[in-house]
Amino acid sequence: MNDAAALATMLRTSRVVVCVGPGGVGKTSTAASIALSAARSGRRSLVLTIDPAKRLANALGLPEIGHVESDVSQSAFRAASLPVPAGRMTAMMLDIKTAWDEVVARHHPDPSGRQRLLQNRLYVALSTALAGSQEYMAMEKLFELSTRREDPLDLIVLDTPPAEHAIDFLEAPSRILDALDNEATRWLVEPFQASGRISKKVFDAGSSFFIRTIARFTGTELLQDLAEMLSEFQGMFDGFRARAQAVRMLLEASDTAFAIIGGPRKDALDAVAAFHERLRQRGARVGMVVFNRVETEVLGPCAGLDEEALAGYVGAAGGTPDLMRRIVRLAEATDARYREEQRRIDALLPRLGDTQVVRIPELGQDIHDLRGLDILARTMFSAEAPVF
Repeated sequence: MNDAAALATMLRTSRVVVCVGPGGVGKTSTAASIALSAARSGRRSLVLTIDPAKRLANALGLPEIGHVESDVSQSAFRAASLPVPAGRMTAMMLDIKTAWDEVVARHHPDPSGRQRLLQNRLYVALSTALAGSQEYMAMEKLFELSTRREDPLDLIVLDTPPAEHAIDFLEAPSRILDALDNEATRWLVEPFQASGRISKKVFDAGSSFFIRTIARFTGTELLQDLAEMLSEFQGMFDGFRARAQAVRMLLEASDTAFAIIGGPRKDALDAVAAFHERLRQRGARVGMVVFNRVETEVLGPCAGLDEEALAGYVGAAGGTPDLMRRIVRLAEATDARYREEQRRIDALLPRLGDTQVVRIPELGQDIHDLRGLDILARTMFSAEAPVF
């Protein structure tokens, strides 16, 4: 179902909107359009993206988007011949390494230990490469933004990394913390903290299979870096887990909504159904499902006309019979895709329950400017827009 008033209420009352979905379905553009809609309604909004592509910066009229918030200026709207929003919109792109460094600088209890960790070779490498780093840092940044007192935000729109399952994003912080703080790593950290170095005793028969196996393939020097890194993290784990729990509560709150972004292809539809089911199982509020790039009907009321009648329309426009036949064949093929996509989406609706569903028509080109984002925003949230 689609109720423009219900969607407007979601936009007005939500504190956080988390956009989830597979890759290649327009998730980043949709997230930016949600933030734009909120700004138009007078709210202070921020879109936080993980996507390093330049196209979002271009669409927002910005030279670039980085780890620091950038204002979508009034002049950008005027240059696009669009009304200036009543509220304010900013955008930022999460830089994983910078985000890790900020967390260490903010929460490490000891200045000298903080510096050792920031200069640790393994930390420098793993802070961007460790599986789950993107998701964990997105959580840390979400906590920071949602609790700041200076320039508080009415709405944070989080554009998550592509994930095969919605649960991947929600559980990544726990997985990365478990990888850094577990019985095996403590086997390595405890002797290091006792002596400040890795001794041969760490590798004897009494040590864990994990430690002995790692040492065999990496050598003592790399293991020394690993021990130092894990040792410096020890005083931060309680804070890590406390903030992860706070964000989990935020994501399960009534003023947080998940927007599942998909498309009309079968694989994308299957992903939407799986995301919806897992989120509902966790008690999350699914505010909307957006199907992007849905085919539109071409012939419409002309579909029942015979070729002679259609030839009259084409001839009146200066076309030839051959051109008419080619146009009709193309239109019929397009309408066949339209009917098939509608059938697939309609078949999925019972599984989505009362979740608001928006079908965004194929716009014919990638969104590359504010006007394109504005069209997408109005299509999602305006009762007068072509939501079908």
